Amino acid sequence: MPYPAIDEASYELIKSHILNPDSSPLPLPQQILLGRIISAGKILDKNPIAKNAVNLLRAKYPEISFKTATRDISMAMRLFNTIHTFDYDFWHSWLINDIVANIAKCNTDGSPTARKTIALEHANLLKAIGEKPAYVEDPTRLEKQSFYILIQNNNTSVKVDVENLHKLPEATLREINRIVFTGKEITEADAEEIFKT
Repeated sequence: MPYPAIDEASYELIKSHILNPDSSPLPLPQQILLGRIISAGKILDKNPIAKNAVNLLRAKYPEISFKTATRDISMAMRLFNTIHTFDYDFWHSWLINDIVANIAKCNTDGSPTARKTIALEHANLLKAIGEKPAYVEDPTRLEKQSFYILIQNNNTSVKVDVENLHKLPEATLREINRIVFTGKEITEADAEEIFKT
C-alpha cells in the first residue's frame, strides 16, 4: 500500500507523531522518513553546503543510497528553514502585516470578542515590533564647525573665520564689502592694506 509523501501528510498527523512518538498515527515508513528529514535539517544548520550534508546524512544512515540522501536533503531544504536560509526580515514584516490585517478585520465587528481580540493583537504587535532602537548620534554633530571666507588675490589666499569676522576693524570690513560688491580685483598691496587696518 503506497503512503502519501511526508510533505503531503497533514500537520496534525506530524504534530501528534512528534508529541507522542510511541502511539504515532503515522505509518512506520513515514516515521523513518520524517526522522531522516529532521536529521537532515539539523545537519544543514551546521553544514549548509548540500554536497557535504548528503555525505554526513549517509554517514548517519549508512543503509540509504546517495539518491535517497540527496532527496532527503532537498526535502529538508524545502520544509525547514535553516539558520542560513531563514529570511528574518520577510517573516517579521509578514507577521506584522498579518497582525495588522487581523486588527482591521476585528475593527469592523463591534462585538466584545472582537474588542478582546484587538487588545490581544495590539499586545502581540508590541512584542513583534519590539523596542525602538537606540538612536546613534553623529559624534561630529556636536563638534564646533568652522566656516571661513577665503579672500584670494593672485596666488595669495587669506582665510577669515566667519566667527571672528565681527572682530575685524570697521575699515577692513568696509574694504571687504567694497571689494565683494564692486567685483573689482585688488592688488597684493590692497590686500595687505586691508589686513593691516
